[in-house]
Amino acid sequence: MGWWGGAGRAAAALALRRLRGAAGRPRYSLGRAPPPPPPAASDLERADAWLLRKALEGGLLSWFRNGLLATGVGVISYVQSDTGRDAAYGFFILGGLCVSYGAGSYLVNLVLLRRPMMLPAPTAAANAAAAALLALLWLCALSLYIGRLEVEIVPEEPPEK
Repeated sequence: MGWWGGAGRAAAALALRRLRGAAGRPRYSLGRAPPPPPPAASDLERADAWLLRKALEGGLLSWFRNGLLATGVGVISYVQSDTGRDAAYGFFILGGLCVSYGAGSYLVNLVLLRRPMMLPAPTAAANAAAAALLALLWLCALSLYIGRLEVEIVPEEPPEK
């Protein structure tokens, strides 16, 4: 073993000490220690998170209720007369806008406010799936209803002899 063995070991030990820092623990970026864990949530913070969650769900249900109301008015006006049929499509579109805006804003706010609401990711995913399912069920019901009406409108051809 020559002089390079001892010098190499000394240089490696010096580099290791620099990496580990003075206290012997690994150093992080810019020499700072990792941040401490966040403190446990207080009762007031949990209550605020619960109120935020309920406000968000209340907004979804309000938009969905308005969409169902507009759709119901559209169904009633569709049955009334030929003039009502033109208005019915407007109400169907209005109902669709209400339902889609309510579900869309709920999903966006759920993603943005998941941490302040203290929602775990699986719970947020389940809530998002429920909102999407509501919008999908409304769309299916409206499609089936309009399809049934279109079938009733088309007159049957008289049998030919």
